[in-house]
Amino acid sequence: MSLAHPTPAPTFDADAFIRRLEPIRHYEQLLASPPDIAYFAKDEQGRFVQANPQFVRMLGAKRLEEVIGKTDLDFFPLEIAARFIADDRDVMTTGEALVQHIEPVPLPDRTFIWRGLTKVPLRDTSGRIVGVAGVSFRLHGENTTCHPGVFTAMEHIGKHYGESLTISDLAALADLSPRAFERHFASTFKTSPLRYLTTVRLRAARHLLLTTAESLADIATACGFCDQSHMTAQFSRAFGTTPRRYRLAHAQAA
Repeated sequence: MSLAHPTPAPTFDADAFIRRLEPIRHYEQLLASPPDIAYFAKDEQGRFVQANPQFVRMLGAKRLEEVIGKTDLDFFPLEIAARFIADDRDVMTTGEALVQHIEPVPLPDRTFIWRGLTKVPLRDTSGRIVGVAGVSFRLHGENTTCHPGVFTAMEHIGKHYGESLTISDLAALADLSPRAFERHFASTFKTSPLRYLTTVRLRAARHLLLTTAESLADIATACGFCDQSHMTAQFSRAFGTTPRRYRLAHAQAA
């Protein structure tokens, strides 16, 4: 007895279906929905051309119009912005994605959470790379490749950056020797723990300058700087302007 051959399945051209879709629109709708995913896209000059509401809020802005056309230099300290710009260039030059970088983000209660950042190249219809797009998502201890002890220390920094913190303190929290802690930290963040702590403090200061009427002296104390002069020196080095001028410029733009 011979067995009948099965009827071949009809050919399905998924690419043809995708070509029928309205470009971008369904992605915008999907990415606007998840409360914990921030999405953005930039052109070749690093100017923001798209962002969902979560990313707009993460930058400290209220409306998408405050973000479109601006660059990382408008929202981040010079050192951080330079790293983001370098990452963008690497993605556009190599055509390879950059997966799960980790960055601190301030919350209204003045603590910080930690987010993973992934970037991919954007291509035009001819296949030429014309920008980058990325998503940022909240990290938890179980969804990061970061050393568990380093993540514990990170969470402590996010809640206690206003206090006096040393490498020995953070290493003890991570259950690592100071040297091992610095090594694991640098391999994850490409910077030292103390420089990273300064970055968190500067982000906290910037957030308070934009969202409160507190004095510069009070902000310096709350963010862990020795005094107002120390904060002003660090802030000016990172942002290219003083805290007072930064606050005034953003108040006028609001």
